[in-house]
Amino acid sequence: MRGSGAVTVVVGPLGMLAAPAPRTEVVQISFLRRLLGRDSPPDRVEAPVTVAPAPPPAPPVVVPVTVACPNCGVVLDPPPTSSRLCPRCRHRIVVRHSEGRAIYLTEAAVEVFEAEREREAEVEVWTRLRRTWLQLARGVGAPADRRRRLEKAPLTAATVQSARSLYLVTVEHAVRAARREKRWDDVARLRQRQAAALFEEAGSVAPPADEVLALHREAMAANLRALQAVTREVELVGASCCHVCRADDERVFKIADELRTPRLPHAGCPRGLCACDWWPVMRKPVTKRRRRATPSAPKTVAATPTPATADGSEARSTVEGPAPGG
Repeated sequence: MRGSGAVTVVVGPLGMLAAPAPRTEVVQISFLRRLLGRDSPPDRVEAPVTVAPAPPPAPPVVVPVTVACPNCGVVLDPPPTSSRLCPRCRHRIVVRHSEGRAIYLTEAAVEVFEAEREREAEVEVWTRLRRTWLQLARGVGAPADRRRRLEKAPLTAATVQSARSLYLVTVEHAVRAARREKRWDDVARLRQRQAAALFEEAGSVAPPADEVLALHREAMAANLRALQAVTREVELVGASCCHVCRADDERVFKIADELRTPRLPHAGCPRGLCACDWWPVMRKPVTKRRRRATPSAPKTVAATPTPATADGSEARSTVEGPAPGG
């Protein structure tokens, strides 16, 4: 042992001297690869891929339909397409069609089946009418809580009538408020939509009822009052639905005369409530041009030659008159 250094001797299991363990250091391989610039991924080689076509859809499975007699249960082959007697029990088989399907009934079940079909048709009509009336009521400002209550109510004829009454009462209040404030455009819009709704409810059959005619004429009168603020005459824009409406197209009328005797909607129009409307007529005022007075040229009197007398002197005309002082 020299100096202060220490020597470590490793003795093996048999007493033999063992070689000293080598010094090793653990170095991150990824760090060395980045240091040497070999960490870049190899270039990708895209191999062509062939996509197999989708298999054709499987043909629909045809399930054989077996039709039996509703009275005795015997199989009917081929199924009847119209009402007839059963070949076994000789009872009548009634055939009805619904949504493209044939329904086989007994005579006792026909009444129940027809009643159910009428009930379904009524429910469909009630659903459409309630939705229509509630949408109209919403457009004129009906209370939201009442509309929600009617939407959640059981669907009956009374519910539909309540929705209709809600709209009619609300639109009446809206028209009165607009009339007091002289908002004639709003009056015309509300009354015209109300007349169209009632006319559609009645089946859109011409001629319309007197109530519908009165509402439509009130709408046209309100439209004329709105136009009266800018003009005294209006032009009738006729629809092309019939010869009556086409005959009045582009004709000009005075607003005062139309307010006294309304002509819209046209009587005899096949649509009932014709689509004719009023447009303002903007005419420029006619002004007369004043002519400048041009100075007139002095009148020239042609001299008449005086006839000469026999002695050569000029003849003078004398006017006889009363003697002076006489």
